[in-house]
Amino acid sequence: MPDNAAAWELLQAGATQLRMSGMGGPVGFDYNALVAEAFGIELTPGMWRKVQAVETVIRRNAAKQAEKTQQASASTR
Repeated sequence: MPDNAAAWELLQAGATQLRMSGMGGPVGFDYNALVAEAFGIELTPGMWRKVQAVETVIRRNAAKQAEKTQQASASTR
């Protein structure tokens, strides 16, 4: 997936800008904090779609993990 390398680099650079909800799950990136120009990445609509696709995967994985944790906690009661 070499065509996604720039989106991955941008996400890695902004990893500390992932915003969390009050319940501890990821909500998405703080786009204002992602300064793509500093990395020489052109912020095209296609690039934003790629970033948002990765965000979606992060949120889904976090939700699945939270559900597993809840189920494990409930089964030990």
